[in-house]
Amino acid sequence: MIEEVIINNEKLYLKKDKLGWHEIHPIKNSDGTINWKNLLIGGSWIKFGIIIFIILIILGCIYEYSIALKTANDCLNQTKIFIPTIK
Repeated sequence: MIEEVIINNEKLYLKKDKLGWHEIHPIKNSDGTINWKNLLIGGSWIKFGIIIFIILIILGCIYEYSIALKTANDCLNQTKIFIPTIK
């Protein structure tokens, strides 16, 4: 259940779970309209920026790994190794 609390003329939404009370950012306003900021970015630009930064780091790692595999594959394809057969 979501509780609405007003502190210093600012509405805060709190929810209680097993660990205690936590501030939440609901996707619907009190009047039933959609809060687009909370829906798209989760309520905080800082958290959104951190998530985007982490995603960019992961994508960069995947890109570098694919380049390393391509380079290694090209090196192996260009290397001519003679392996004598035993008869």
